[in-house]
Amino acid sequence: MTDGDADVLVVGGGPTGLLAACELLRRGVRVRIVDRAAEPARVPKALSLWPRVRDILTDLGVGEEIRRASIPVRAFRYFSDRRPVASLTFTDDLAARQLPQYETERILTERLHSLGGKVERGVRLLCLDDVDFSGRIEPGGTVTAVLEHGDGAVERFAVPFVVGADGAGSAVRGQLGIGFEGTTYEMAFALVDTHIEGRLPPDEIAYYQTTGGTLVVVPQPAGVFRFLSVMPEGGTMSREAMQEIIDTRGPRGVRITEPVWETVFRVHARRATGFRRGRVFLAGDSAHVHSPAGGQGMNNGLQDAHNLAWKLAAVLQGRSPASLLDSYGTERAEATRRIVRDTDLHTRALTARTPGRVRVRDTAFRLLDRSGAAARLYAPVMAGRRLAYAPERDTQQPAGRSCRIRGRIPGAAGPGAVFPRDAALALGTAGPDADPTAWTLLLRPPVGDGRWLTETGHIVARWPQLRVLHPASGAVGGHGVCGRPGYHLIRPDGHIAAHGHAADLDRLETELALALTPGVR
Repeated sequence: MTDGDADVLVVGGGPTGLLAACELLRRGVRVRIVDRAAEPARVPKALSLWPRVRDILTDLGVGEEIRRASIPVRAFRYFSDRRPVASLTFTDDLAARQLPQYETERILTERLHSLGGKVERGVRLLCLDDVDFSGRIEPGGTVTAVLEHGDGAVERFAVPFVVGADGAGSAVRGQLGIGFEGTTYEMAFALVDTHIEGRLPPDEIAYYQTTGGTLVVVPQPAGVFRFLSVMPEGGTMSREAMQEIIDTRGPRGVRITEPVWETVFRVHARRATGFRRGRVFLAGDSAHVHSPAGGQGMNNGLQDAHNLAWKLAAVLQGRSPASLLDSYGTERAEATRRIVRDTDLHTRALTARTPGRVRVRDTAFRLLDRSGAAARLYAPVMAGRRLAYAPERDTQQPAGRSCRIRGRIPGAAGPGAVFPRDAALALGTAGPDADPTAWTLLLRPPVGDGRWLTETGHIVARWPQLRVLHPASGAVGGHGVCGRPGYHLIRPDGHIAAHGHAADLDRLETELALALTPGVR
């Protein structure tokens, strides 16, 4: 029986578990991270890193290394029977970058080591004891994890919190008895990552669609390309079979030369029926899996880790009440539901087989292309620039109607949305040097009303940990941020916790009381 040397046990050493551990460590939380695999993964798996996740990695201090190791994707190209149908181009601020998952894991592991952490490999979770299924977080409570080591030794480890980031077949989820609801697509998919002979655009993903199936071509660093296709019915996959698919429906003049990874898999669209039981949480593939269309899977898991880690740190260090943890499942389940819906629509469009459905799909793609709607509306969604958590309380919003209506406009910086990145960097609330534990209150006082600032000062004095800023009027202008006198309360993860106007200070006081522990610095 061991205890006392960690505040959080992370089960799973993939990208989600690694980021969760890093985010906790840089906030001063003691972490233990275990993984049943004896060695790190050596296969590319997930590739895409979208801008919102790259912001998170930049704040962690690894953004520049990610940029150097990866390559950008500046366009999606769609073909039907090899004829161009539509294209979706990305500006630099919305473009994904491609990096094999093992490289992302390597970079995160190096950051983990620099923060004083390590992955204990060959350690398997056998069971969880002392789980309080009531959901209450009582002071001094723990969960006991029974761990089996590679030499056969069995350890009972008591820890305040457990994060299950152990993949789609999650042992943590199984121990909690949480369901994994959803569907499995009928077709199987084949994947070959390979060097090629011939020329392909190094910064474009191409979708070659036919009634016989879709072939997706994805660039990677070092001149490697991924060929992903629906498996022919009754067929088997090999290098030769993939070459035949390329020859019959894909880019002409391209030949597979040196494969680096081949696999066959089925696609699932599933999510856990709950993301938490008491002191135990699910994140990443243990909480949700979905189609690889759009390259959102790993990004979703990394955002789970980011959302959960700052909340655990705040509760463990007494800066926030335990009730803050209730929002994790609500927020991430909502985000996952949208991603599963969007990737399912994308996948079903790409795998249309009947002539009628193909015509409908191609017509829709052409209309989106000609109208510019895809670039204007869909690209920011894929980039993570539209991520927003729906307000749970009326006090998160102003009493008046104008900002509530305005907040429904895509990209508006309302409650639940991420505060605009450029403005956050300028204010010092984001970036590698920003305090990862800080709540920030941005104030825009009514002109000539000194009493308002005095009253606001009396309110915030109860929460000395709160960072209060009075930005110049132009510092946040032009970013979709309300310009009326009032306030924006920004969480440590950059999301807007609450917004109100000058007459809404009672609402601010309510939100501060819910989010922060009085008197704590």
